[in-house]
Amino acid sequence: MSGYAGRLITLDFPELTEEGGAPVRVVIRNPKTLPWHELIAPDTTEEGAVGTLKASYEVIARVVTAWTVYDATSNDEQQPLLGLPATPELVAKLPRPITERIIDLLNGVERAGA
Repeated sequence: MSGYAGRLITLDFPELTEEGGAPVRVVIRNPKTLPWHELIAPDTTEEGAVGTLKASYEVIARVVTAWTVYDATSNDEQQPLLGLPATPELVAKLPRPITERIIDLLNGVERAGA
């Protein structure tokens, strides 16, 4: 097998996993092994925090390769699993601890490359 080592990062969220349930986890492409253009947020027509949030969801969707996560916007007793491929619309349904952790990893690469 050829290529860069550590191309994928598995993020586990035991604090979000229900007892006896499937582990909540997200597998992302390692931002350190990606070209810069993969990590640049697209231009958005919306200003301010909403535009920044939507651009972040786009970048997160690009790096997600697998996940076991649920729709945090659902009030159903059984929250539905989110499918793949990840899209900005699906990323918007994740709870804040998941998106924050991914953004922290992405921002760490930006700081290291600056």
